[in-house]
Amino acid sequence: MTDTAADTLQLELQRVFAHPRERVFDAWTRPEALAAWMGPTEAIRAESVCVDLREGGHYRIEFVEAGEPRKRVEGTYLTVRRPERLMFTWVWAPPFPDAGVETTVIVDFSEVPGGTRVHLRHLRFATPAVCELHLAGWNGTLDKFARRLEHGLP
Repeated sequence: MTDTAADTLQLELQRVFAHPRERVFDAWTRPEALAAWMGPTEAIRAESVCVDLREGGHYRIEFVEAGEPRKRVEGTYLTVRRPERLMFTWVWAPPFPDAGVETTVIVDFSEVPGGTRVHLRHLRFATPAVCELHLAGWNGTLDKFARRLEHGLP
């Protein structure tokens, strides 16, 4: 977690996956693949995923977890540069604690020996608590992503 001079809270994560860059990028952009891995735990499933993969296109992901209200995140693709970069807005709907606040996610995909480095930055959090919540969420989500990549994605 970083607190920049402009008082903008952000997080940054990097992971390396032993798969070709195109495969990793596509797993972030195809609805059926996103549904298989998006969400921080096995108990949280992305049940409904809609993707209009173009700059200015919209996406929406609805999450379900037993005994919890549905959660929805949505946003707009700002940059789509296959297989190098995705940049999109990220806005939670109620009942999420930070509902309605627009943040920005930047995901860079780079070739490295043995695979692909994913460099994820999530910018413009309103509070440290929400930034920490997302840090835990993205760490869990990237762990789940790694497991799904190893076992095959739709």
